[in-house]
Amino acid sequence: MLDLSILGVTMRMAAPILLAGTGTLYNDRAGVTNITLEGSMLLGGFFAVACSYFTGSWVLATLAGIGTGVIISLVFHFLTSVCGGDELVVGFSMNILLDGLSIFLLKQIFHQSGSLVDDRIVGMPQISSEALESIPVLGTIFNGQTWIVFFTFFFALLTWVILYRTPFGLKVLACGEKPQAAATVGIKVLHIRFLCNMISGAMCGLAGVQISLGFLSLFTQGMTVGRGFIALAAVIFSKGNPLRLIAITLFFGFAEAVSNRVQLMQFPSELVLMLPYLAVVVLTFVRFDRLKKMRIKKSSSEQLAEK
Repeated sequence: MLDLSILGVTMRMAAPILLAGTGTLYNDRAGVTNITLEGSMLLGGFFAVACSYFTGSWVLATLAGIGTGVIISLVFHFLTSVCGGDELVVGFSMNILLDGLSIFLLKQIFHQSGSLVDDRIVGMPQISSEALESIPVLGTIFNGQTWIVFFTFFFALLTWVILYRTPFGLKVLACGEKPQAAATVGIKVLHIRFLCNMISGAMCGLAGVQISLGFLSLFTQGMTVGRGFIALAAVIFSKGNPLRLIAITLFFGFAEAVSNRVQLMQFPSELVLMLPYLAVVVLTFVRFDRLKKMRIKKSSSEQLAEK
């Protein structure tokens, strides 16, 4: 059941989670709580499929998905930063609205209910090379992936460099840690947070493109199946570190890859589909256990100090 090919599937499954997570990492470090990942990915995937259907171009479809994510982030920024709305309330409301909007547009534009499958939908091309395929292990992992998968891991590594090795990254960190102090030294906090919102929206839209045109060339109602919320969980567990985020999302991707393999065996489908979400629960318990040990260690140190 498990062989080297599952590593390639792991990267493919982890890509949209890592892409959305890395995008929202900018928001998280800048002090913005944007939880519209799920809705942005879903609607971005819808418009990517719709654009591919009407134009026959995966390039334009990709731009449509990215643009959709950016527009959603613009709306979120306007409602929270300009109008003063609560970020969590706005985020939850937008997720519900965007989910319903995708269903509504599917019925109104394509007169379909549930899903859209058509030969006119052009999927994302896969990068295949005989030279790459001849390389042991690496050929199995990287051959046949879309360019979005390669970009995802490159962008995550680049984010580490940007956040911790560039003036812009230091400004982002300052806006998240001490926004008043950052404003005092001349950093435009709202401007930095606006840029972070745009980066997050673009990456969530691109993640939706990978799900709809990178996995399969179709759109299905609710096809993100909670990947946006898993990305949020990954950002929380990573504590703002892009390198740790890569490891965590690969763990989720592996769980989903195993889930797909197990479906071929005679196991209850309900149990199999739970595997990626059980991975979130496992990480939660690991983090809780680590926090508990830290508290025990701290209390012991305090007792020794009192003695």
